[in-house]
Amino acid sequence: MKSSVKGLFYIAAVACAAAPYAVLPQAYPARSITVLSGASIGSGGDVAMRVVAAKMSEALGQPMVVEARRGAGGLEAYTAGARAEPNGYTITFVNSGLVTNRFMKKDMPVDALKDYAPISVLFSTAFFLAAHPSLPANNLKELLSYAKRNPGKVTFASTGIGSAAHLVGESLNSVAGTRMLHVPYAGKNTALAVNDLVGGRVDMYLASLSSLAQHAAAGKVKLIALVDSVRHRQQPHVATVNELLPGYYNIVVWWGFLGPVGLPRPIVDRLRGEALKVISDPAMAAKFDSVGVATVTHGGPEEFARIIRSDVENIGKVVNALGLKPE
Repeated sequence: MKSSVKGLFYIAAVACAAAPYAVLPQAYPARSITVLSGASIGSGGDVAMRVVAAKMSEALGQPMVVEARRGAGGLEAYTAGARAEPNGYTITFVNSGLVTNRFMKKDMPVDALKDYAPISVLFSTAFFLAAHPSLPANNLKELLSYAKRNPGKVTFASTGIGSAAHLVGESLNSVAGTRMLHVPYAGKNTALAVNDLVGGRVDMYLASLSSLAQHAAAGKVKLIALVDSVRHRQQPHVATVNELLPGYYNIVVWWGFLGPVGLPRPIVDRLRGEALKVISDPAMAAKFDSVGVATVTHGGPEEFARIIRSDVENIGKVVNALGLKPE
């Protein structure tokens, strides 16, 4: 993900400008910390975050209390988090939908670039491009060649117009010069989309490994490519899109902690440090793998700010090219 150094430091500065560079109060945290979550309860990101919060509670000596607020697709949590007092006792668990919603929802109440102090990106989930066995392609090169010879014939499913998977498929069309047809499944109906893929009613589906692994192992679907910069350690034989298309921008789903603007840097560093200890612990790897998330341990608040800015820039280009309008 590329972004200018100047832009990176601008976000970091905005995140912390309202707070003096004070020494972390020795008493922090003196009481429980509320984690406002917009994640779907029981989703991979939600389960993994609760594991992290429980371990952080032990290290901090105070409970991290998760408060699920799924109203308006998580915007209720994101809005309350942005308006919280910047004292370290209310943080927000967000995912990359915060960026996508910037372009897909009218009157967006928060700005991902201006209303938060990045603390730590925690996890990511990359999309696998899975195909029905009848599709005459076993890798991305063969798929694109077939799609170019058959414009408008190959179909790909996603969980709705404007979803991350939809944007991935359309950006692949744009970069590769193909015309694969999008089949949206309303209500984020992953189960129905997978069933239709297995049944051959759609040619392809973009989804996480957790949604596809069982069917791939049984030979009911085949994994064509991974939308990420490096191969997945659980499926190392599946090549990435970047191996064939080096300039392709990978849209992945990420999750992380944000604080309100003005959150003092010492508190940011304390929370980031404790979160990093948990997601870096080898003993936790199997748990995170089981819910389909990969931990993101590189960088700190500045890296998280860079990811957000890069997504805003690149997802915005895809949305504008498609002519999608906020609703």
